Amino acid sequence: MDLLIRLISEYGLLFVFFNILAQQLGAPLPSYPVLMLTGALAARGQLNLFALLGTAVAACLIADTAWFLIGRWMGRRVLRVLCRISLSPDGCVRQTESIFTRFGAPSLVAAKCVPGFASVATAMAGALHIRRIPFVLFDLIGAALWAGIGLALGWLFSPAIEEIVN
Repeated sequence: MDLLIRLISEYGLLFVFFNILAQQLGAPLPSYPVLMLTGALAARGQLNLFALLGTAVAACLIADTAWFLIGRWMGRRVLRVLCRISLSPDGCVRQTESIFTRFGAPSLVAAKCVPGFASVATAMAGALHIRRIPFVLFDLIGAALWAGIGLALGWLFSPAIEEIVN
């Protein structure tokens, strides 16, 4: 935890951006604790909440657009690769495709909050040739909700987080 705090205090928004970007691209990094910790720091006036939200959303959109383009280029092959490393590889493609068939691009709003779905949803959107404007719109809303909830939890529980950190 000390290392995380030092990195945030030294690099600020840059650290938040690259942490979330790498996590959204697939690296096993703790992005939600970073959001909560920076939300708590924003509550204390040490970071700007809106700058944090914009930074987090930008990182999500860049990573998700990359997965979208890979999905469009490689089609279902990328889904098989992604699902091979998921917790339930057998039903992964079928379940993701079923959700997309039922709800379409609006399913991206909730994708980041659904374990297992978040990792393949953007690639599925590309593989199913969802148009770019709806993709960006719904992904933007989903990223803002995901990051906003993490920051809000940090803000709300800032006294408890501060107690844990100190």
